[in-house]
Amino acid sequence: MPATSPPKLKLLTILLIASLVQSAAAEIISRELLFDDPKYSQVTLSPDGEDVAFLAPNEYGISNVFVRCITCKVTKAVTFEMKKHITGYHWTGVKNIILYTQDNDGDENLKLYKINVTESTPYTPVHTISDRAGVKAIIIDNNLKGDRVLVGLNDENPAFHNIYELNLISNEMRMVFHNERFPAKITIDNDMRIRYVMEEADDGSVVYYRPSERADLNKLTSDNDDWVSYLTVKSEDRPLTMPIAFSKDNKKAYWLTADDTDMGQLTVHDFGYPEKAEVLYKAVRTQIFGVIFHPEDRTVLAVTEYYHKPEFYVANTSILEDIQHLVNLRPQATPMIESTSNDFNTWLVTYTSDIKPFEFFLYRRDAKKAEYLFSTRPELQGKQLNRQVGFDYKARDGLKIQAYLSLPPQAQLLREDQVHGENIELAKMGMLPVQPQKLILFVHGGPKARDFYGFNAFNAWLTNRGYAIMQVNFRGSVGFGKRLANAGNGEWGRKMHYDLLDAAEFAVQKGIAKREEIAIVGASYGGYATLVGMTFTPDVFACGVDIVGPSNLITLLETIPPYWVGFYNDMITMLGADKNTEEGRASLKSRSPLYFAKQVKNPLMIIHGSNDPRVKQSESDQFVDELKKNNIPVTYVVYPDEGHGPRKPRNVLAMAGFIEEFLSDCLHGDVEHFVHGQYNSTAMVLADIKKPSFHRNLHTTLGDGQRVGPAETQWPGLSRPTGRWL
Repeated sequence: MPATSPPKLKLLTILLIASLVQSAAAEIISRELLFDDPKYSQVTLSPDGEDVAFLAPNEYGISNVFVRCITCKVTKAVTFEMKKHITGYHWTGVKNIILYTQDNDGDENLKLYKINVTESTPYTPVHTISDRAGVKAIIIDNNLKGDRVLVGLNDENPAFHNIYELNLISNEMRMVFHNERFPAKITIDNDMRIRYVMEEADDGSVVYYRPSERADLNKLTSDNDDWVSYLTVKSEDRPLTMPIAFSKDNKKAYWLTADDTDMGQLTVHDFGYPEKAEVLYKAVRTQIFGVIFHPEDRTVLAVTEYYHKPEFYVANTSILEDIQHLVNLRPQATPMIESTSNDFNTWLVTYTSDIKPFEFFLYRRDAKKAEYLFSTRPELQGKQLNRQVGFDYKARDGLKIQAYLSLPPQAQLLREDQVHGENIELAKMGMLPVQPQKLILFVHGGPKARDFYGFNAFNAWLTNRGYAIMQVNFRGSVGFGKRLANAGNGEWGRKMHYDLLDAAEFAVQKGIAKREEIAIVGASYGGYATLVGMTFTPDVFACGVDIVGPSNLITLLETIPPYWVGFYNDMITMLGADKNTEEGRASLKSRSPLYFAKQVKNPLMIIHGSNDPRVKQSESDQFVDELKKNNIPVTYVVYPDEGHGPRKPRNVLAMAGFIEEFLSDCLHGDVEHFVHGQYNSTAMVLADIKKPSFHRNLHTTLGDGQRVGPAETQWPGLSRPTGRWL
């Protein structure tokens, strides 16, 4: 049923007042301060509210789990891995029991282990739950209250995860769902019973199923007799529609739904009757970013949206004073509730700011007091970091696009009285430098993802080196409604790229950047966007850096991880073509940079991990081979012990060193000294072809919707097909 936001909801607008006072040129911040493993990451609160856990490097630089006793202030390591980094961990419903995961050099086949944090020593055996080669272990459900968790293992068919119940006391594992059909997007209720599975239809829609009356909930199978259709979600509604929770008695189901809205809504219905849903909250500016439930009674407490920054909409006035207290505590930062104790008295809160790393506080509701815990990177205290401004611009077809701009801290800004018209508002926001800047267009991955506000090491690093950074939530990004998300379908290499070109043109027209000093950098889909920019529009970008980007959309689809098979139709909807049809292959080929490699004119760096399960190293190998054949300049760096992007600190540091020198050669920003081998990384430079000069025609009009490069680089005429991921 249609509804507007209930009157009781109160918006707490969290404003960051940006100072436009400029200071002297920023000192060089070393790469080690920015890219070494942070002192605290993946911070969580124990269910009883007595301890905080986090990942941190040990004395050998290997990520391990540490636990801090809140009352006694003692921190100790509880895992003692010496070779493989821990990728994640989970508290459980059994006090002091933690599960943790590792993979094999970035292959994402997670191994799962169990420890008791009170008994763990370097000599205590670790209980192995799953460590089989080629098997990906995932936690399907962990309600933090009982002695069981549900674990998914693709141990029979790599495409589908069987579901096992793990007893945390006895370590007994028993299969509760023999799965030969459904992807691992499985919904569990408060009693850890499987309530929904989902399956794609050929047209890209999704059918949710519930167990049938005849099904044995302790021994489910994929057989049709075990499942009854519950709800069908149209392809265009998929970005907004999903089950998220159950009421305390499991009789009511909470869903995010699209229906006839662009931004979606929070609804609740009696289980089994989705057609009788009641709208609890209708999104205002963006689609719903998060819903906060009370951990005990499972009532809705607050909803968050996220446009430029997070915004709280408080649904239960019992927490209004608490939220207001947190907002007032750090008025120049944005609070987010990371986790709470089961009794809801203790909250772990993080504050996000653009000018300082994340800060963690412990908030006690009964005392209405917040205790500072730590900063994720305390060594950056006092360093001059960049501001980040959220803004909107119009794409050439009129679509509104959200983006972020980060200027170098030392950049002098124009005042409002120095500009006219619409530029007055931009000056008020702190977006207009006195002199145009060297600009890096940093393209996010996904593309069903988005860029966010707040500190990140990449922005802090490159703005410190004198570059402006623009991050664009182009069409195909999620978080801004289904219209924007679906507008990217079939537009890889076309309108999604035009949005980036229009962002660059906006920067040039507003005096933010010089046309001849714009680089494009990105990872995953952002790497693909870099290759598109350097091939399809070779005169636009002075240089580019592609990190784990696909070069051939056909081979990309042919080599996806097996556990992505259940989302294949969503991927072809997103890409706009299917590799299994002649017409589809032609469309995919026409938008694959590999087939246009000889059009690259300006310097290009390519970085890949050999164990990447999402975008195989062959995607970069084949592109570099084409460049070599045509003697086109390229620097190609491969990490044999990494996957979908470097994660190990020594390799991340080396990657930053390579990129920093490359960009300095191209755009002449500041550079910290770097030599290959400096960080004892595993980097292998497989190609380093350079030319002393490049023919460049940098007078192309970026805003020209008909021509975005020289005639030979125009996109072939294509009928618009119909095309999730990276």
